[in-house]
Amino acid sequence: MGVITAIETQKKHGKRRSIFVDGQFVAGVHEEVAAALGLNVGQTFDRDQLAELIRAETVRKARERALKLIGYRDRSESEIRKRLIGSNFPEDVVEEVVDQLSRSGLLDDLKFSRDWVKSRTASKPMGRTRLAFELRSKGVDAPIVEEVLEALNPEAEYELALSAAEARLRKLNRDDPSTSNKLSSFLQRRGFSWDVIERVLNALFE
Repeated sequence: MGVITAIETQKKHGKRRSIFVDGQFVAGVHEEVAAALGLNVGQTFDRDQLAELIRAETVRKARERALKLIGYRDRSESEIRKRLIGSNFPEDVVEEVVDQLSRSGLLDDLKFSRDWVKSRTASKPMGRTRLAFELRSKGVDAPIVEEVLEALNPEAEYELALSAAEARLRKLNRDDPSTSNKLSSFLQRRGFSWDVIERVLNALFE
């Protein structure tokens, strides 16, 4: 056990504090961490407190990293977990940060999925199969995927497929016998069901 003899502002990082115990530097932390732990000069300090200090600083760094990732674009919980673990943050720290962000509404897989579907269908019309695959690849749980895609009923999916096919057809020769097969393959890659594809082909080649 020792005593905190100094808490100094770092010259190159004004929001960070250097903690000295018995005259020796023991750790550098953000001012928020020092304040949250109530660190003061003259306070006794032991190994357990040092471990707590280091963990609190690690959690802060992980949360800061997660917020930067969310700032670039919305992310699923799974994406944030993978990126933080990939940055060598301990799993317990990652789970704490994900829980914090989820409770604060900054991570919400249901909202993320709804926004993802809306964005994808607006920029590049695609079917339920493709959308479900993309959401699952981002770690979204199956019940959420199913709930979000309920809004994409057969008629809405048909309209998306028709829009995509019409745009594609403008780049093809309608009179070429292979055009129908090309459109069919194109729509399959976009994740539309065969029932929807058949309706579209019938509408375009009646």
